[in-house]
Amino acid sequence: MQKKYNLSDLIKCWKKLKIEKGDTVYLTGNLLFLGLYEDLDNIFKDYLKTLKKAIGSKGTIVFPTHSWSLAKSKKFFSIKKTPSESGVLTEFLRKQKKTYRQFHPFSSTSALGYHAKYITNNNSKHVYGLNSPFDKILKLNAKCISIGMEPNLTCTQIHHAEFISHVPYRYIKEFTKTVKINNKIQSKKFYLHVLYHAIKNMKRDRNKKIFLSFVKKNKLNYFLIGKSKIYSYSMISFHEHALNLMKKNIYVWLKKIPNNKPWIK
Repeated sequence: MQKKYNLSDLIKCWKKLKIEKGDTVYLTGNLLFLGLYEDLDNIFKDYLKTLKKAIGSKGTIVFPTHSWSLAKSKKFFSIKKTPSESGVLTEFLRKQKKTYRQFHPFSSTSALGYHAKYITNNNSKHVYGLNSPFDKILKLNAKCISIGMEPNLTCTQIHHAEFISHVPYRYIKEFTKTVKINNKIQSKKFYLHVLYHAIKNMKRDRNKKIFLSFVKKNKLNYFLIGKSKIYSYSMISFHEHALNLMKKNIYVWLKKIPNNKPWIK
């Protein structure tokens, strides 16, 4: 019989992961990998309730609310109405009254708590780089929480490091997208840091060597829960480690150095 996990397990989890009062946490992963929750009707409420209690009134919960399907759709982006495509927990969190969302139609970040406005407002039109949510949460010394998935599979901030390092296998692509602002439909320009076409089909190791290198020198906390684990680690420590690796090998994110250079968009 499969072991269920419950509210008590979540409370123990945040303590084990050293989630503390005033922390900014970036929440990612997939609940399905943990298996069955004892009180399924309240699973999202329990995650939010226990995590808010762990970080306190000056803590902040940050999470992805991507809507990638809009890139190939004629639908407009609404900061309040467009659903998150980053999992059911993120959609539940997005709908909370005091949640704030980055104004980006394809790859937005949302936040709930003390620093939510700071993280999601007055951003650039880029997903990464200066004045992006990732730039801000790194300055807040955020901790990444990866639910049910090994952190090398969920370390989205690696793309922020790529952006800053000006990796040669990506370029900035401009998109014009219809968005809803103050009940008016407008066209605005947004930007993504995308792979060159020749790189898209190359095999990648899904951040394994980067993360293996990181955990040799840095602490990775985890808690066994349900049928998997929840992990936590310092985002700024990972970011700085990734930047150093990219200084030594600008292609470290790829499985091997590509031969077909330069690339055509």
